[in-house]
Amino acid sequence: MPREGHVSLEDLNWEFGCSTDEGALHLFTEEENKFRVEFREFVKKDVLPVADRIDKERNFDLIHEAVRKMGRAGYIGVSFPREVGGWGKGLVYQVIIGEELSAASYAVAVTYGASAVLYAMPIVRFGTREQKEKFLKPIMKGEELGAIAITEPTGGSDAIGGMQTRAVKKGAYYVINGEKRFITNGSRANYILLYAVTNPDVKRHQGISAFIVPTDIEGFKAVKDYELLGRLGSVNSHLVFKDCKVPEDNLLGEENGGLKVLMEGLDSERTFTSSQYVGIARSAFEIATKYAAERVQFKRPIREFEGVSFKIADMYANIEAARLMVLRAARMIDSGLSATKEVAAAKFFSADMAVKVCLDAVQIAGGIGMTKEYPLERYLRDSKMGQIGAGTSEVLRYLVQREIYRKVVGG
Repeated sequence: MPREGHVSLEDLNWEFGCSTDEGALHLFTEEENKFRVEFREFVKKDVLPVADRIDKERNFDLIHEAVRKMGRAGYIGVSFPREVGGWGKGLVYQVIIGEELSAASYAVAVTYGASAVLYAMPIVRFGTREQKEKFLKPIMKGEELGAIAITEPTGGSDAIGGMQTRAVKKGAYYVINGEKRFITNGSRANYILLYAVTNPDVKRHQGISAFIVPTDIEGFKAVKDYELLGRLGSVNSHLVFKDCKVPEDNLLGEENGGLKVLMEGLDSERTFTSSQYVGIARSAFEIATKYAAERVQFKRPIREFEGVSFKIADMYANIEAARLMVLRAARMIDSGLSATKEVAAAKFFSADMAVKVCLDAVQIAGGIGMTKEYPLERYLRDSKMGQIGAGTSEVLRYLVQREIYRKVVGG
């Protein structure tokens, strides 16, 4: 019978990942579902037990150790090409990883994602054989980390128009000068996929290029790591590049062709990050659901009150809707289709959904939900990043309506 009074996590008998709906699983292939089950067991064994410590101790070493274990188990190479020892799978597998990791630790998920998705996938698509051999294999092992550097002090949502970092060709090198900030993994990365202006005399979107920059290069400096509201333990940095000489062989794609690299990478990034918010919301939902079944007030379990049970129903519907939107976007990208509208919609919907679900979960738990005895406050802090990072919810809504009206009015 449900008990009066305080309900502990042990009382809830929380079974990690229990809320993945059986109906949704039918939308994945048998192979994909087997992979989810296998990877979930890995997360339960190697990530979930240290999730609270990572947050409370702001412990990046524990995060990197979890990523190393992923590398040793082969999971980082899921979507890497077979030619470098990867599995050759698509983005669907990465969104499974994103959901499962984030359900345990968003800090681990963003560290993995910045390295194996944001940094690596543009190299998978546009890199030469030599670049893949040199700059992907170490990432796949988990021993080394990558990062992507777009945002600058003068350019946040207007990342392209506000870009000031310059790369000037001098002989067999590009000399790079500029700053980047809010760079996940920035101070700990071994390689950075950096975007810089290579032709200042044309419209900005026509004059940027992408470079693979080793961080042991002379002139590179991580100025500071920001202290964030959520995803504690992960690293988010302000970087400075001063007369950094990067070999011309490190140019990714064509000179002044960086926008194509960036935009294709952004769609994959936003799809992956969307899966993370499904994972965060899922865990908050699981805890709130069990709490409502166990917590008794007015001699009844609180799940019997519509003020609680209707929240549970809305949580379920919104989590499942977000998961399906993310899956559609991933399958479109894996099929080689243009998915900017679908990706943007999935991103802002899942990000907004996660914040709402976490707020409702805390509300259901009441006072104990505000404490650090439950991880609900951690999920709530983590969820807010989704409405800001990888494109704000406002900018993504703009992208969706733009794509809609291109078909309606043309151009």
